[in-house]
Amino acid sequence: MSRRYDDDVQVEEDAGMPSSFTWRGKKHQVGDVIGRWCIEGRWWADGRDREYWRVEARGGAVWDLYHDRLAARWHLERLWD
Repeated sequence: MSRRYDDDVQVEEDAGMPSSFTWRGKKHQVGDVIGRWCIEGRWWADGRDREYWRVEARGGAVWDLYHDRLAARWHLERLWD
């Protein structure tokens, strides 16, 4: 089960990958990167250019973050239970 969000997050990177992120004032350390994928071009005709990262934070929660490369902002999309 998961919960969907579209919240801005602050992300710190190491070697081009998320190493930690801050959501709602709480900092989460990334323990593992589970996956990475991109949505580029005219996806659903709105010009999306996103780089997605599925990460496991220390403590075990799994999060889907994406970097909106057109707006140069990071977002939290999903938190997996």
